[in-house]
Amino acid sequence: MTTPTHCTDCGHTLGVGRFCTNCGQPVPGRHPEAAPAASAPVVPPPTGQLPPAARYPLYADAPTTPPGPAGPPPAPVTQVVPTPAPYVPAAGAAPAPGGSQDRGTPWLPWAIGVVVLALVAGVGAFLLVSAGGDDDGGRAGDDRTGSAQNQRTDDVTPSPPDGSEDPQPDSTGTGGPVEAPAPGDVTDLTSTATAEVPATAPESVDRQNNPVTFGAANMLDGRPRTSWRMPGDGTGATLVFDLGQEVVLTEVGLINGYAKVDGPDNWYRGNRRIRTVQWEFDDGTRITQDLADRRKMQVIPVGPVATTRVVLHLVEVTAPGKGSTGRDFTAISDVRFRGAPA
Repeated sequence: MTTPTHCTDCGHTLGVGRFCTNCGQPVPGRHPEAAPAASAPVVPPPTGQLPPAARYPLYADAPTTPPGPAGPPPAPVTQVVPTPAPYVPAAGAAPAPGGSQDRGTPWLPWAIGVVVLALVAGVGAFLLVSAGGDDDGGRAGDDRTGSAQNQRTDDVTPSPPDGSEDPQPDSTGTGGPVEAPAPGDVTDLTSTATAEVPATAPESVDRQNNPVTFGAANMLDGRPRTSWRMPGDGTGATLVFDLGQEVVLTEVGLINGYAKVDGPDNWYRGNRRIRTVQWEFDDGTRITQDLADRRKMQVIPVGPVATTRVVLHLVEVTAPGKGSTGRDFTAISDVRFRGAPA
């Protein structure tokens, strides 16, 4: 049997398959179920008429299911649309324009951490500077036992500058100009001086129950661990130093408190400290010296000035120390006079 070139059902031009690509009917001669109708001649499509558009799928359509018995219409199918998950920005990503501002600021914990670290560092630095090895606790007493710390040293701290090379006297004396001694003639005149003080604190004992005294001679022995001490606030008190002969002074100074630090006992902080003094000489000249909280000799140039004695006026004194080492005494560990015989 000759295979037709056109579909016997719809007249569509057949391809190479076993079914019509237009209507899906089996092609006689290619499919065993297709048999040409005996009485239905194959009618080619009219000339000039376009064949109908092809339907897909290209092969056979699914067989048509015969309608079933009448019944209630099927329930509508409800499509479930999943709810999108909330947007979570990546770490460090900037928020989208117009987005919610309630997601928090990811840099805030870091900023708080930096501030806390800065505060801790500041407090630690303050405690370190304020301690300075001079804020230990202690108890009453001192000792006169010798040690390397008791010897005179050249650890001298100049007084804070007042903006000029030499300090200007607060009052000019009646004496005439004095020639400065040669540098080689300048020496320490402290050891030959004597002192008169307004009051002296009673004796005490050290940790080993050794007696401790606070006489005026302690200011002249060159041992910072010993001191003169008077009870209470020494503001306004006057000390007189006799140099034994007329000298030309070039420099004076003092350690402005009880400079002993013995283990946990810090007597410099425990006792009162002197903040300002005035040095007065025979001709009436006075020079003011401001003192810092340092356990060192603080000196100031004064000369040349000719004198046989030096009067030391205590102008300003601190409050007593606090804590277990706090004592209501005014103290001076050492004084210093430098110059040459007149």
